[in-house]
Amino acid sequence: MNKKLLALLLAGLLVASITACTNKPGNNEDTSDTSDDTKDNYIVVGTDDKGNDITEVVTQEPVTEPFDPSETNPTFVDVTKKVVVFAGVATVRTSTVLADNNAVGWPSEGKLLDVTGESENWYRITYTVDGEDKECYIAKTVAADAAALDGFTDVEEEKVEITVDAVNVRSYPSAASTLSVRGSLKKGAQVTRVAVSENWSRIIFEMVSETETDAEGNAKVEIKQYYVSNDCLKVVEETTEAPTEAPTDAPAN
Repeated sequence: MNKKLLALLLAGLLVASITACTNKPGNNEDTSDTSDDTKDNYIVVGTDDKGNDITEVVTQEPVTEPFDPSETNPTFVDVTKKVVVFAGVATVRTSTVLADNNAVGWPSEGKLLDVTGESENWYRITYTVDGEDKECYIAKTVAADAAALDGFTDVEEEKVEITVDAVNVRSYPSAASTLSVRGSLKKGAQVTRVAVSENWSRIIFEMVSETETDAEGNAKVEIKQYYVSNDCLKVVEETTEAPTEAPTDAPAN
């Protein structure tokens, strides 16, 4: 084979190989930058003999730039529904722009809000301010349709076991936002499931407060109902031991 032709073929194969590694399906942007765009999340699993925390990596979340949902001239479509706050604390505002002077309320996780309209990034809600119902706004980055919470079937409390290295525990049954993450469970961990939908399980989860303590100075523990993906767990099969026969007294002679 002509050496020049062979060189051209090898160069073509090299270009094709590089292209296959960098241009992933669905990604039309230049991916030649190989810098790490993930960050490690850790949990404390114990302490060493010097009292230092021993930590383990349990999951990785992509690092994304903070999203500003501000809309100066939003177009709202009238709707009637409820949304639930899934962030730890959200902010209700008098306009659809993030600003220091338009915050009027701070509903916490689990709060249901009445929606009257929605734009691309905001819900228009009815919110009570100083005892008066007012038209206000809350960003879609911290609240979502409460109907997702109704699609669960209650089950008798059953043990389920995590089957992957680590899974995020969320305050809302969706992986769309990292703001719903409340903790992680490692492979082999067993928790109690109380309800199930097509894709998610509602579980009992103990949240250890990082700021509140009880009268004895110990961190407060709250029992929450949170969500994990059905793809990451299995039902623990209960094993029943065969009953053992009670010893019988030897007949008297």
